[in-house]
Amino acid sequence: MTKKEFLEELSNAIQLDYTLKEDQDLNEIEEYDSLALLSVSALYNQLFNLEIEGSVLRNCQNVSDLIALAKDHLKD
Repeated sequence: MTKKEFLEELSNAIQLDYTLKEDQDLNEIEEYDSLALLSVSALYNQLFNLEIEGSVLRNCQNVSDLIALAKDHLKD
């Protein structure tokens, strides 16, 4: 999976009407709430068989931090 495809999947999981950008601040995304954290955690599990704890996701500041969690599974 490419980064672009992952960003599209991530955007869908958060239920956004647009595709996230790598430099976007997660605190500025109104939809990035506790329900979104659950959806994002489930996405990592579904796509990459990774179990990411909520505390790890809560510590992410921007979209690039979310990408970094899956870096070994993404192509440029």
